[in-house]
Amino acid sequence: MMNTMPLSCIPIGTSGEIVAIKSGFKNRSRLIELGFTKNTEVIPLHTGPGGDPTAYFVRGAVMALRNEDADNIFIRVKEEY
Repeated sequence: MMNTMPLSCIPIGTSGEIVAIKSGFKNRSRLIELGFTKNTEVIPLHTGPGGDPTAYFVRGAVMALRNEDADNIFIRVKEEY
């Protein structure tokens, strides 16, 4: 079974696939240029000392995103049994 949620809610180390980036989001084009595109695998690696930003592995690179940006990226994650 599949579940969709904002990237900021994905547990560290869990793999997910991007299904959408919120329309009208001011940084949408910047995120797409960085490789956060539909059907791309993303893995949260670790968070900063205060829980923000979070480092993500995407397209062979590690990138940090603030939670306010990650809230606008929607991910599909497989439920574990």
